[in-house]
Amino acid sequence: MWNETFKFLQRFYEVFMFDYATALMLSYGMLVVLSIIEIRVYLKRQHYIALNSILASPYSPGISVIAPAYNEGLNIISNVHSLLALNYPKFEVIIINDGSTDHTLQKMIEEFDLVVIEFAYNEQIVTQRVKQIFRSSNPAFFNLLVVDKENGKSKADASNAGINVSSYPYFLCTDVDCVIHKDTLLKLIKPFIESPTKIIATGAAIRISNSCEIKNGFLVKVKIPNQYLPLFQELEYIRAFLLGRMAWSKINGLMLVSGGLGMFDKEVAINAGG
Repeated sequence: MWNETFKFLQRFYEVFMFDYATALMLSYGMLVVLSIIEIRVYLKRQHYIALNSILASPYSPGISVIAPAYNEGLNIISNVHSLLALNYPKFEVIIINDGSTDHTLQKMIEEFDLVVIEFAYNEQIVTQRVKQIFRSSNPAFFNLLVVDKENGKSKADASNAGINVSSYPYFLCTDVDCVIHKDTLLKLIKPFIESPTKIIATGAAIRISNSCEIKNGFLVKVKIPNQYLPLFQELEYIRAFLLGRMAWSKINGLMLVSGGLGMFDKEVAINAGG
């Protein structure tokens, strides 16, 4: 009896594993096909509205770049300079000092000539208490705003405070230690402008910076990692974005936008609760 039970379980396991592996390979095959179709459509769409047209147009919508920072004193200055150097006609950079215990805030005050300002803070999304809001007194950094708040123990709480402060209808949510390509805002806002249907959010491919050359917060040269573990991680990032998310986007089934880099319609985000 036990011998027959064991044979049945063994047979069931073999059939189950075969069916599971077959279904998995077929699903990945479908994702590859959908991804190729979507990438071809994406490349064709690049000719509809040129990035230079968005850059030169006085009607380009404003964008708020929101970047929470917690104990980022080591690289905060170069990272903020990188965000301020983005290539877009109308944007603001909002750094949220989320209760840092190091010298993050002090370094920004000294580098960017920050002064406390009177600000009509409209708390449309409830967050931990905002203590002070700074703006640069240096005309070179006119679009920099720094929010000093109590630690909310999550990036979401800090980002929501940035949404409350933001002035523009779209916002880019990112990490202050991300190295962003200079044309990122132009490429992410493009679907909002050209789509006949309402766009809620746009995302982009993210890669790890291991082995890349970065100078003063700017990407100088892209290189693939030399070590095996980061190399496998790099391949997984490429698979996830170019195969997985491009395919889901094709069938309007994209489940998420990466927390490291995503642009959102502010009205939709506020109505959804942040």
